[in-house]
Amino acid sequence: MEKKKFICFILITTLAIGCNNSAKNEDTRSNSTPNETHANDSYNETRVIINNDGWELVGDLNLPISETPLPVVLMLNRAAGNRHAYAELAAHLADRNIASLRLDLRGHGESTNLDEFIPGEVPRSPMIWDSEQDVIAVMSYLKNHSALDSTAIGLVGGSYSGEEMAEAGRLSGFAKAYVELSPGSLSDESIASMDESGAAWLFVSSNNERHLKEVTQLMHERTQTVEILSVAGTYHASRILEHHPDMAERIAVWLYHKLK
Repeated sequence: MEKKKFICFILITTLAIGCNNSAKNEDTRSNSTPNETHANDSYNETRVIINNDGWELVGDLNLPISETPLPVVLMLNRAAGNRHAYAELAAHLADRNIASLRLDLRGHGESTNLDEFIPGEVPRSPMIWDSEQDVIAVMSYLKNHSALDSTAIGLVGGSYSGEEMAEAGRLSGFAKAYVELSPGSLSDESIASMDESGAAWLFVSSNNERHLKEVTQLMHERTQTVEILSVAGTYHASRILEHHPDMAERIAVWLYHKLK
């Protein structure tokens, strides 16, 4: 594979899958705009907008009630997907006193103030391949949030965003834990960096995803510390969570132990 994601280009066109930053929240220095807030006895959930490179990145920040800074998990959409696929995972994390931010990357979901990603319309669209800058900006936002523990951040990415979050780690420093859901676009550089990153990694794919076979084989051959999990079926990226009801809780438990 060459550096930039040859395999995922096939995935996006055939499967329709999926720093100019300042970070403003009501209690952090960011370019984020809080909107609706939903709450119950155990958590508050706020719609936030984080500005980066002209994009308004929309997300749902779930904060369990706590007197001490919380670990947090950033969840990134698959290509042609959106943040809502992670609602159940966010709930399982909140049950374990872990905050989360479900994010629509540029051109996806509600983060379409500049443009909207359409699979196959623009090969190697910058709305896909420049998203690592969004991840870096949002990581800065999370690290500067007073309610969050900057040393206990995890990320979940599906399809192309699995490579984007790994590339962001290579560029600006790795978080504590990563969950890769069907990351068919993983570059050689990202695979090589996993063991050396010091982070915990979980690689999840369906056993009959034909476009994932090469990357899965490379993970077995080139990594020693990455945990590899294969589930039945052909479902891709965050669709694995939709069609395997137990997976959201299994991933939440894994993150709970890795973010301690």
